[in-house]
Amino acid sequence: MPTLPERILTLFATYHIRREKILADLDAIYAPDVRFVDPFNDVTGKDRFLRINENLFKRLREMRFDDLELVGAEPHFMLSWTATIEGALGVTITAPGVSEFRSESGVIVYHRDHWDVLSSMAASVPGVRKLYPRLTAMLFER
Repeated sequence: MPTLPERILTLFATYHIRREKILADLDAIYAPDVRFVDPFNDVTGKDRFLRINENLFKRLREMRFDDLELVGAEPHFMLSWTATIEGALGVTITAPGVSEFRSESGVIVYHRDHWDVLSSMAASVPGVRKLYPRLTAMLFER
């Protein structure tokens, strides 16, 4: 049986292929009271975390993770990645980042995504500093 970090690696590697089907896998390995933090969200609870992912599938044409590298082991491990995010408006953002995970009793209790949103968007869209608040609300609204 794969370890929890290996399962996370597989989820990230197949996120763009499996899309909504991945929600059942996330449900199985995240704690009911998981805390999820990224540049747009800071939520507690698996239901809220799953809702964020459901909304991504609705709002984005594609979100793919490449250049995956797993570092560490339970209970504290990280996964580095390069995300390619294609929005419904046709804008594509490429962003390097790291996901930090903490686990207890074989499930994820803390997941934090670290990435520089402004730099990633600025590299993709001219004049993004003026459009930044509107774009993030459209792409990543809770």
